[in-house]
Amino acid sequence: AHAARGEKHKKASEAHPNATKENFDKLLKAFKVLKTILLVIWECLVAVVHNFAPLGFFAYKSISGKTVLITGGANGLGRIIAERLAAKGARLVLWDRDEKGLADAKEALEKKGTTVFIRTVDMLNRQEIAAAAAEARQEAGFIDILINNAGIGIGGRVIDVSEDAIRKTIELNTLCHFWMAKEFLPAMLEKNEGHIVSIASLGGLFVSDQNMIPYCTSKFGAVAIMEGLENETACMGKDGIRFTTVCPSHFQTPLYDNLKTKSDKAVMTVDEVVDWTVDGILREMRMVIVPRGKYLMYALKGILPRSVFLKATVREAVANLHKNE
Repeated sequence: AHAARGEKHKKASEAHPNATKENFDKLLKAFKVLKTILLVIWECLVAVVHNFAPLGFFAYKSISGKTVLITGGANGLGRIIAERLAAKGARLVLWDRDEKGLADAKEALEKKGTTVFIRTVDMLNRQEIAAAAAEARQEAGFIDILINNAGIGIGGRVIDVSEDAIRKTIELNTLCHFWMAKEFLPAMLEKNEGHIVSIASLGGLFVSDQNMIPYCTSKFGAVAIMEGLENETACMGKDGIRFTTVCPSHFQTPLYDNLKTKSDKAVMTVDEVVDWTVDGILREMRMVIVPRGKYLMYALKGILPRSVFLKATVREAVANLHKNE
């Protein structure tokens, strides 16, 4: 009996360290889970503050002496973004198919002391993009900020829009992001620095308007490419490259007129969109949604049933149809 009690005591003594280790492992695991939850909450709070902060609330990065390439930079949104960034001391490379518009932009910007390189480029031609990129690297050097702004808006119901129009929309609004990344991302990866910006659309987050499926599809693609590029570069250990996707709602532009959405929504001015675009670029934000109230709508999209958004879309479509009768 004495020997049996001794053996039992020995086993209990051996089991005690194992039990202590198991309890410690459980406690460590619980701590890691709690730490992850707190970090997620913190990231969410930071994102809310950044997304809803007023213009100029946070400090901007310096782009003085940096080289910025803007596609579609001769007119409209691209031209105004160029002017705003030039005022911050940036050097500019402007691409557009509008030769006269490019010449006018170059003249106006150079009068203000900005260094400007221009090139007439058909963004639907992959060979022209490659040639223009080679010229930009030779003349302007490293491209610090690449802004994919060139785009096309062709509206109409899917059954009515021509196949050629759909192909052009996808080629210019989506595929060009691949070609531009192939041309300029390698140098950014080598230096582990740089910034790629996509002027996408709220239509790249919601297909909520009539007659916009090809356009929205192309912008969904642009949003996906930007997210994918950020993930891919991060997995390569390149944490110095920034990606900003700008998703504005309707604003006053010929592109919006071409979409023929028959929407009764309020339309923003180009200056409003540029204000938040430049703010987002200089703060290196991942996603810039304008107007900012749409951030909430974007968050709810992953929670609310699809039927909720569908009903809202149908109600708007019916209301607009009656107004146009």
